[in-house]
Amino acid sequence: MTEKNPPSDMFVSPCQSKCQLDAFTGECIGCGRTSKEIATWTRMTHYERMQVMKRLGYGKRTTTQNRMAREATRRNALNGRKD
Repeated sequence: MTEKNPPSDMFVSPCQSKCQLDAFTGECIGCGRTSKEIATWTRMTHYERMQVMKRLGYGKRTTTQNRMAREATRRNALNGRKD
């Protein structure tokens, strides 16, 4: 039997304690979640959280590269550049 909501000690979060929503993308500059995802995170099922984590690129070998590219895109957007 698969458990939909594992115990809280198994709680996973992409939060990086850099909480600030990007005005251009509407996503957090630290973790990449939307404000709705952040607000509902603790009420999501384990499956829903894992879907968000998958969208954010977690679980891939290139996670760091993807995250760095996403952060560079955001910085460029904030600075008005289109690199």
